[in-house]
Amino acid sequence: MAFFLDVGTDLYGVKQNTRLEFAGRPTLSELIISGEAHFDKEQRIRRPAGAPDGSFKIQTMQVYDDVLLRWVDLYSSTQLTNGGQVWCFQPETAFHGEAPGTIPAAKYSPESWLGSPARARAVAEAGIRDPVMSEKLRSVFYNMDTSHNRYITYDTLRDYFGRFDIPWTSAYVGDYYGRSGVMTYDDWVHFAAQYPYIIDSLYYRPRGSFIDKAYYSSALAEAELSVARARREGEIRSYYTTYNAERARLDAEYRARQAARDAALYYRPYSPRYGYL
Repeated sequence: MAFFLDVGTDLYGVKQNTRLEFAGRPTLSELIISGEAHFDKEQRIRRPAGAPDGSFKIQTMQVYDDVLLRWVDLYSSTQLTNGGQVWCFQPETAFHGEAPGTIPAAKYSPESWLGSPARARAVAEAGIRDPVMSEKLRSVFYNMDTSHNRYITYDTLRDYFGRFDIPWTSAYVGDYYGRSGVMTYDDWVHFAAQYPYIIDSLYYRPRGSFIDKAYYSSALAEAELSVARARREGEIRSYYTTYNAERARLDAEYRARQAARDAALYYRPYSPRYGYL
């Protein structure tokens, strides 16, 4: 039984939507390959003068969830329904924005993907992320980005940490601790990949759940112990360096005095060698 999907994307600031036909419910790999093949042709046809000529690549996809009543990341083919709408996102550039707007009605394309040969491709290459983490980091980011600028200031992030009693220290957020300026959404994704437990805390604590307190108390104790050990090791290395320098100085002074004493003994009247020179 044929399986139809309305697949859309933004091409040079204009929303495009087309209907693709499959032999059955497609896998994510098949959907990615089909979508990229169709929109790559459309992108080259619609490329304005001065725009770089590049291939169409899908970074992530979303479908509308009828239960949650919002768009969610597509991470399994079981989320697909016959005749459903799928939206594809390219890596964002100056030529491909993600401005909100009305999705046009899908145009049926005579091309069909009923078993056409295609190179196999891993889903991970298209940027399909863990759905739970994806929803959490999006929710937290947009809660902080109240102006919808797609960036937040580090001051805002620190204030958010303080509001929910989450430690903002180098032991927890690394070199982010000393940064200033703004954090873009891409920066936020990288931050989430490095510190997923922070995202969990920022997601659950505003909802009244503080089950992560045990993690921070134990982690803080371990972090403080590690810092104390590192500080002590640094002190010992400093002591060792100072000791070696002082020992070298004393040895040099001793050798100099011994050489002077030997020279004085060599030329005294009662020296065995006195009178032979």
